[in-house]
Amino acid sequence: MEKKQDLLLERMSHELRIPMNSIIGLTYLSKENIENPRQVLENLDKIERSVKFLRSFMDDILNLSLLESGRVADEKREISFVQFLEELTGPVKSMAEEKQLFFLTEQRGVLQQNYCFDGDKLKAALSNILENAVKYTPAGGRVDFIAELLQDAPGSGKFRFEVRDTGIGMSEEFLPKMFEPFEQEEEGGTTLYGGTGLGLAVSKNIIDFMGGKIDAYSVKGSGTTIVVTVELEKAEQAAEETVVESRKEVSGEAQKKSGKKDYDFSGKRILLVEDNDINIEITRNILLHKNFEVDVALNGKECVDRYLEKALGYYDVILMDIRMPVMDGLTAAKVIRESSHGDSKTVPIIAMTANVFEEDVKKSFEAGMDAHLSKPLDIRQMYELLSQLVLG
Repeated sequence: MEKKQDLLLERMSHELRIPMNSIIGLTYLSKENIENPRQVLENLDKIERSVKFLRSFMDDILNLSLLESGRVADEKREISFVQFLEELTGPVKSMAEEKQLFFLTEQRGVLQQNYCFDGDKLKAALSNILENAVKYTPAGGRVDFIAELLQDAPGSGKFRFEVRDTGIGMSEEFLPKMFEPFEQEEEGGTTLYGGTGLGLAVSKNIIDFMGGKIDAYSVKGSGTTIVVTVELEKAEQAAEETVVESRKEVSGEAQKKSGKKDYDFSGKRILLVEDNDINIEITRNILLHKNFEVDVALNGKECVDRYLEKALGYYDVILMDIRMPVMDGLTAAKVIRESSHGDSKTVPIIAMTANVFEEDVKKSFEAGMDAHLSKPLDIRQMYELLSQLVLG
């Protein structure tokens, strides 16, 4: 057991150090070539990709840790199954097109029903499988996704999700290891294909958590098929219209599609609540870049004082860190919501924090916040969320 833990730590260190080395090296080269804007921009693009890899890696580690420890809740809600499939396959279709793959989807059975399940978890599990299929299939290959209603009972539906690819495949000897953390059959898989060996481990833990089953079949050099079966509870009433979530943080797919949009917040004022000088400088400039008027508070108490002394409608939105001295962000949000200020119940408050566990997100909403952004910030996602809340 100790030897296995040492091996896992070694692999974690390896996966962290590779992108960190890229970031440090590219930063140095950018400084050395500061007079060459094209080279600097290329380096910055590569740095951004490395940072996104690090963020994804850390998210996978946290998710795996939570699932294995049992510190995770089943956040069921009523969801349109058709909408769920559209949001699941949309980003994968874009990935496949960029890689020049054929991506085909098929629906079998009557799927025009609303179900009550944890859509975020199931989407994460299936996304990992689909993204792996795209990742490990060479250009010109094919990925198929089949969603099938196997059994339609009065109170539930049993579903089968099948992902087939014509990729590099796996050997029979490796198949029993494929759902274990950090396992990759191909040496150098991280640099060649961009994977860490965590995605399928997370997927299996999610499917196990949901009481489902996951199986895999593969032939080296010919492709892989992964089959997920899971039973979902039917909603009491099937809605004819698309289900729209009340929280802004669930509109993730819309946010991901916002990369080419431009934003202009001229005439809008934001109260940025942050205690770290570097984070203040970075976030303030990001907001100023889109023409926000920015006020800064260094802790929750200063935020409350500034907000209460201003007239109705003075602040269009509050962007709030959680962990701060004097008064934390959760307490500040509660004080604002419970105050007698004219727009205390309606002024948008967004959590901006490194606290990413489900219980942390839940606490944000319980304190009266409207949305939850995780650090490191996805800047385009932040702009889109601010647009939804401030511009409507």
